[in-house]
Amino acid sequence: MSLIRNADDFGKNEDVTRAILTCFANGSIDRTTLMVNMPDAARAVEEAKKAGLQDRVGIHLNLTEGMPLSEPIRSNPVFCDENGRFHARFRQKKLYRLHMDRETEEQIYTELGAQLALYREWGLKLFHVDSHHHVHTDLTVYKALKRLAVEYRFSSVRISRNLYRGGSPANRIYKGWYNRAVRGLCESTTDLFGSFIDLKEYATPEENRDLIASRPVEIMMHPMYDASGTLTDTDTPMETVDAYFAQIR
Repeated sequence: MSLIRNADDFGKNEDVTRAILTCFANGSIDRTTLMVNMPDAARAVEEAKKAGLQDRVGIHLNLTEGMPLSEPIRSNPVFCDENGRFHARFRQKKLYRLHMDRETEEQIYTELGAQLALYREWGLKLFHVDSHHHVHTDLTVYKALKRLAVEYRFSSVRISRNLYRGGSPANRIYKGWYNRAVRGLCESTTDLFGSFIDLKEYATPEENRDLIASRPVEIMMHPMYDASGTLTDTDTPMETVDAYFAQIR
């Protein structure tokens, strides 16, 4: 079996941290990735260490939510509001995802470097890298990632989402290029990546069983509690998710 179930957003807030730790305890996930700049990050690291999970925590690079760790990017309206907090609006403009001026690119590099430095300072060593809202798959961010991969020796990097059928030719060409390029930044990647819903829609359970038996697949998950207190993967009850994975493994 080559299935990796990764819980994104570790440390985002107390509820998400608690949901992810519960998923570890229940065997619903295999690893998680930490948002080092978010309010519950430091506590999440301590809880992970108490549970012996420190080697199963990667980093969830973040340019879209919370307060940046570095100063220069806080005054850049492309990324931050008047209070210096990330606002995520740059992702709405395809041009920004493909090209930014050199000063802004340097700010991206500085901010992501600060996040990686804090991750290492906290004693975490997995160095699996992915990102909030998939920003690391943008060409402008990839340029910084390429430099940082040399400095931090990434063990693995999440590829661009490709666990689906269809899509525009241009999108598929870019994803194909990116996924080939990112394999040069680390020791390993998976062949396929997507969400639980992507996997369910990709093929029949029998076909998916054969798929994950023969190819490395990463499934991103977002453990949280809904309004009723039910543990979910976004909108899907975790019991349903667990039952499906039990069926195809």
